[in-house]
Amino acid sequence: MMSFSTSLILASGSSARRMLLENAGLTVLARPVDLDEEALRRSCEAQGHTLSKTAIVLADAKANLATRDVSFDDLTVAADQILDLDGVAFAKPGSVAEAAEHLRRLRGRTHVLRTAVVLYKGGEKVWEHLASPRLTMRAFSEAFLQAYLEREGAAILSCVGAYRLEGPGIQLFSAVEGTQDAVLGLPLLPLLEELRRLKAIFV
Repeated sequence: MMSFSTSLILASGSSARRMLLENAGLTVLARPVDLDEEALRRSCEAQGHTLSKTAIVLADAKANLATRDVSFDDLTVAADQILDLDGVAFAKPGSVAEAAEHLRRLRGRTHVLRTAVVLYKGGEKVWEHLASPRLTMRAFSEAFLQAYLEREGAAILSCVGAYRLEGPGIQLFSAVEGTQDAVLGLPLLPLLEELRRLKAIFV
């Protein structure tokens, strides 16, 4: 039945993505999946995929796993995000020391977040979208970097790029080109438009 809201299965444990969907008035059932993302990234690299294509492949794999045992009308959304610095992909840092090194490499430079989202209806993919916000880090001092790491601590180990733009990480940047939702990992407006096209929510 068409309504103002709808229920979505979210193939992720991301609190930021869930917050974006719920703030938009959608009911979300989080269903994190067990996917060896690093192995799939290596496979994509071996096949010569661009980082944009790799993000779409990863999002699609997550959604596909989450759609097992769903009904025909169930809607499942999944997303993936890859930090692209001149063609080099950054993974999540494994330690605060590694986070510091990532931030030093990003300092004073512009990177792109390849942010892919896919939507499944039942077990079939019906839509995909890629956003590519561009972020420029300012030439922050070592004193700022140390203070930032002390404040954020382990919280940034779950973040590609070692920053949370919705938190103190915003102070790392001099410019952000793109929507906040795409930066946070889920391009929301294109997704809502597709839900309207599917008549899952009111037009």
